[in-house]
Amino acid sequence: MLTILEESSCSPEELGKRIGVSGMTLRRWLKKPGGTKVPKVYVPAIRDACLEMAAEGRLDPEGPVVRMLLSEAPPGEYHVALKNLGLRQGFALAPSGSEDQILTGLAQIGQQTEKQAEVEGHSDRVLWFKNLGEEWSDRISFLWKVIRSKKLASPDKVVAYGALFYLLTPLDFIPDHIPFFGFLDDLGVLGIAVAYYSKRMGNVI
Repeated sequence: MLTILEESSCSPEELGKRIGVSGMTLRRWLKKPGGTKVPKVYVPAIRDACLEMAAEGRLDPEGPVVRMLLSEAPPGEYHVALKNLGLRQGFALAPSGSEDQILTGLAQIGQQTEKQAEVEGHSDRVLWFKNLGEEWSDRISFLWKVIRSKKLASPDKVVAYGALFYLLTPLDFIPDHIPFFGFLDDLGVLGIAVAYYSKRMGNVI
């Protein structure tokens, strides 16, 4: 618990509010001898709070705290990741992960105006990934051209926004038990989105 407070720069009162206890209660837990163990009933709330803070950039999604929480998360607890991706509660892909299913998920992510704003507001982060190699550069440049195109209507751009937002979402933050998305790498997502536009709208972009 002390590690969470230090890494997130949360006060006991702020973290306590996130997990449903008072700041005084949290301070009492921290003073317990033999470590910072808390009642098990609060563990799911602590896990959700940490994953939300990872999505907000308050915790390192690749740090030991978040990694530990993800490894211990029961298979049914993935609503925080769904929320972060902009997918509706209950969304799931079949394990086969067909391209149509993946595109449906990307479109659902990309139609969220706040996700679009995050992509555009973090263009430097998006474009940084071009440094990872030629394939990365080509795919990101293509999808960036899609969202900037004046020839395409806004609904036609949602898959590109979804793929680029997925790129901004730390992969380790998405639990592996979310069917297929948890196992899909960023470059694969970009490739599927590029293929979608190349086949359907290549002459328009």
